[in-house]
Amino acid sequence: MGTQPKLPLQEALSSAEDTEASTLRQSAADQFDRDWLNALFRPALVIVMVSSMNVVLLAFLRQYAPDMAASVRWTIVGMGVLAAIIGSITTTWLALPAQRLRRSSAYRAAEIFLLIALARFALWLAGGTLPGLLILLHDPLAALLDGVFLFALVAILFTWYAAIDFTDDLTRMALQPDELWLAQRAHIRFADSARPAPTGRAAILRGFVARWVIWGIVLILLASTLRLGVTRPGFWALTRLEIDPLAIGAILIYFLSGLLLISLGQLAVLRAHWTIDRVPITPSIVRNWPLYTVLVITFFGVVAVFLPLGDTYLLSIILATILNLLFSLIYLLFRLLTVAVFMLLSLLPFANQRPDAPPSPSPAETMLQEPPEMLVIPPWVGGAFFWLSMLILLGYAARIYFSDKQLSLGWLQRLWTRLLGRWLALFDAAVRWHSQTFVASPEGKRGPAQRPTWLQRLTGWRLLTPEQRVRFLYFRLLEQGAKRGIARGKAETPNRYAVRLETTLDAPAETAADIDALTDAFVQVRYAGRAVEPEDADALHEIWRRLRKALVTKEAE
Repeated sequence: MGTQPKLPLQEALSSAEDTEASTLRQSAADQFDRDWLNALFRPALVIVMVSSMNVVLLAFLRQYAPDMAASVRWTIVGMGVLAAIIGSITTTWLALPAQRLRRSSAYRAAEIFLLIALARFALWLAGGTLPGLLILLHDPLAALLDGVFLFALVAILFTWYAAIDFTDDLTRMALQPDELWLAQRAHIRFADSARPAPTGRAAILRGFVARWVIWGIVLILLASTLRLGVTRPGFWALTRLEIDPLAIGAILIYFLSGLLLISLGQLAVLRAHWTIDRVPITPSIVRNWPLYTVLVITFFGVVAVFLPLGDTYLLSIILATILNLLFSLIYLLFRLLTVAVFMLLSLLPFANQRPDAPPSPSPAETMLQEPPEMLVIPPWVGGAFFWLSMLILLGYAARIYFSDKQLSLGWLQRLWTRLLGRWLALFDAAVRWHSQTFVASPEGKRGPAQRPTWLQRLTGWRLLTPEQRVRFLYFRLLEQGAKRGIARGKAETPNRYAVRLETTLDAPAETAADIDALTDAFVQVRYAGRAVEPEDADALHEIWRRLRKALVTKEAE
């Protein structure tokens, strides 16, 4: 039976369903705001804004720590800038959908731990104060936590947190997957009644502005402490404050960068409304938005230049007075609370009772008691355990942080395999050298200071092959003969020497047979190249024991 032809209405519905399915697949394949999350302008602005805090910190160090080396100051500022770069870039990278499984506290902890470790080594190198091994082992905390490092640690933590906080606010303003999906509702029949989940970009932007203002006030207060004298307010009074121009420039850069970021946040709010409400816009609006913002800020900046500026010293006095009053009130409340607690404790019945003193031991018991033995622990054990733990934590943090960045550690495994192979080859060469030098060498080729000890001989015997054991026993025979004034001549064969040794010692038949057996075995191994079984070598060892006992007995007689 043939297939029935489709009606025109059925073909239209089928085509609409195919178009709808294709649209759904396309929207599902692109579920994140690529234009917003892949942009580099916002992270760069965040890095510039947060790094300006470290520049103000540099001016603060110049004013109140003049004895600090310039290399140390720049190292602190450089590590702060590096913390801002890493915090902002990592936050932007983790905002991508493919990295959602890596958004964990362990990943962030590994990141800051590596930054702190790098800062510690950088400060040691910059200051030239790398502690010695004894100081590291005996007092590791004093070597690790000095004043400069603690100051740098606070600066790095605040900079890193500020970069993460500002960048996270901006990344959360991107278009969400449901908003992007509903943006395609022109081809979807049931999407007219669907609404995306509320994101609250306006609240996020308000939080961003609040934190930006708070950090700006902190920078202004920090800069106000750089001026110790009082100047009268007047026109262009800012030029007579004697504040480091570097700090003034950094504060201006901070506020200008913040204004640009606030403008971009407002653009994110408008983009969301335009996308959800299907408002047609031209791409040039989004592309030229930063340029429009710069022009507006420049216009107001030019207007502000012609306005009279006052001194910030009076503002700092007012703020300092308010803070002093607040801290004094808190301290007074704490003292009153402490006094009230102690007064209540004094009213308890057991407050004035003293515990009975333990009875003093009698002199006889004191003399009989032996002091317990103290467990003496080397002072370097604690430091070694501390640094070993730090190395383990550092390695684990590096594994967590770098394992997801497509870094291959195959070269490290190959290096370890090569080093292990070289070490095993060196150990084998040392064993062969030991057996040939201290065991299998004749007396004529070894000086008195090179004679092996009994421990070396015992260890060497276990490492020798059966053929080497035969050589060793024969050379021991030569050594015993030399001790008794019967040394073997250079051109004398082993068989001739055996006959002369038996004749000189007036050896009995059993001893002569043992000498001949040991000599014949040596000749077969040395000149004939005959292989020796381990059982034969053990039998020759027993022969040598009897022969040595007979020689000692003969010498005693």
